[in-house]
Amino acid sequence: MPGARLGLLVCVLALHCMVRAYPNASPLLGSSWGGLTHLYTASARNSYHLQIHKDGHVDGTPHQTIYSALMIRSEEAGFVVITGVMSRRYLCMDFRGNIFGSHHFSPESCRFSQQTLENGYDVYHSPQHRFLVSLGRAKRAFLPGTNPPPYSQFLSRRNEIPLFHFHTPAPRRHTRSAEDDNSAADPLVVLKPRPRLAPTPASCSPEPRSAEDNSVTASDPFGVLLSNRVNAHARGPGGERCRPFPRLT
Repeated sequence: MPGARLGLLVCVLALHCMVRAYPNASPLLGSSWGGLTHLYTASARNSYHLQIHKDGHVDGTPHQTIYSALMIRSEEAGFVVITGVMSRRYLCMDFRGNIFGSHHFSPESCRFSQQTLENGYDVYHSPQHRFLVSLGRAKRAFLPGTNPPPYSQFLSRRNEIPLFHFHTPAPRRHTRSAEDDNSAADPLVVLKPRPRLAPTPASCSPEPRSAEDNSVTASDPFGVLLSNRVNAHARGPGGERCRPFPRLT
């Protein structure tokens, strides 16, 4: 028993060292789905939830989405790391104060200081770049004792999106028609019905027999004289014989 406990302790210590050795690992590892948070900010006109897309773009959405679901993890006293659940990207900031999502974690760019204001809102600013996390166009530095600009004050809201939306992949829309699918299964066009030939136009059809033709039939049992007469009627101007081209339907 002591040996088994010692071995278990060694495995736990090795796993802890392994996680510490990879600072770029996602903070979602070992996290609970119940800790999902949405950062909400508002002004007199509009309200938004901060969301991180898969391509790293960060913007705001009026309603909660799967891309506005965040994990906020505390590292040290007053410092947090914010990660998008679906994009699996860290919220980071460049030297100009622009925020973006990144798969690579950098303590200088992806760690923020969190402070709660008197009105109950929270502000997040970069200790390295001195700018506030904001969804507004104007980038402002954090100055203690001053009123932060709009869209830089956030409230943490509980997730209201059903959890199965985070596990179920979005359905793929197929735009191929049934004819395209048959073409893929029949590349040599063997199964595709062949075009039918239209009947011969009436203008090129043989003329009905007249009384004269009936009288000739008795004396011409093999139809030699009658065939010459039909061919003569079928010829157009210049002696050209009518040869209609078949129409495809």
